Order: sequence, then C-alpha cells, then structure tokens
Amino acid sequence: MGAAPIDIAVILFMYMSNRVIRRAGADDVVVLAARIDGFSAGHPAQGHSRSLERLEEAFFGKPILSYVLLAEKKTTPVGFGIWRKTYDLFWSMFGGEGIGLYVSPTRPGFGIAAAIVAAMCEDIRRAGGQFLQTTCSPHLAPLYKRVAVGAAERREIAARDRSQGYLTAL
Repeated sequence: MGAAPIDIAVILFMYMSNRVIRRAGADDVVVLAARIDGFSAGHPAQGHSRSLERLEEAFFGKPILSYVLLAEKKTTPVGFGIWRKTYDLFWSMFGGEGIGLYVSPTRPGFGIAAAIVAAMCEDIRRAGGQFLQTTCSPHLAPLYKRVAVGAAERREIAARDRSQGYLTAL
C-alpha cells in the first residue's frame, strides 16, 4: 500500500517499530477522505461532501498538486500531513507550504504531529526544497516553532549555502 516509509532518524526515534509515516498512494484515497472528514470538524466545510475523484486527482494525478504523508500505527491510519511545492521569490529558494496537519483525537500526546512535521521537512528536502512554511492555529505554533526559520535565518542560510555550493533543508 503506497510508497516506502520515509527514513529519517527523528521519525524512527519517535515512532519506533510499529509506527510509520509514508507517502500516501492512490489506494489510500478512501482512508484519506475519512481523515479529512475528521480534520474538518468544526470548520464551516464540515458537512461538505468530498469527491474521491477530485482527491485522487489533486494528490495522485498528473501533475500532483499536493503531497500527502500518512501516519500509521500498526497499519491503522492515525494522521496525515499535506504539503505543496512553493517558491520564495525574495530569497530564491524552493520549499514546501504545509496545507494540512491532522492527528486522530484518539492519539494525542504520542509525538505523532511532531513526527509528521519532521517527515514533511524531510519530504520537502528530498523534493529539492529548503523550508516549510505554513499558517496554523495558535495552539499549534509551538510545534512549528521547533522547525521554524525566519527571514534572518533564511538570509544566513542562503548566504552560507551559496558560498559552499549546496542547499540545506530546513
């Protein structure tokens, strides 16, 4: 089912052996739709029906509009992160824009959200990006601040990377 797990030390440490975060595949669209329904709780679009065909086209079509990372515990989906490619025209850097982060309300406090954010950063780096940017609710700000990079840091990183001839994922 889907692609191989993303292999980074942070996720392995936080997730251990029976947990995995992987790039979702087209065969996950029904599971993903159910998780998006949970994610929309309390949002004005909560009761809005979602087309499986549109989800599949957006996440797994050509071109892929957004990338989905699915978190599982013992093959049971417990959350997801969704990002899309972006470009910072001021700093001339490619990166990713986080457009969705969801963890099942039955799984709080297990580090799943932090592991998903770390996996999103790794996925963005593998796609050639250098940063993750997102907007979030105030209660999630501390989570993103763990990997946050502001304008001053971007200038520093851009200068260092140009001088050394490589790119650094943030």
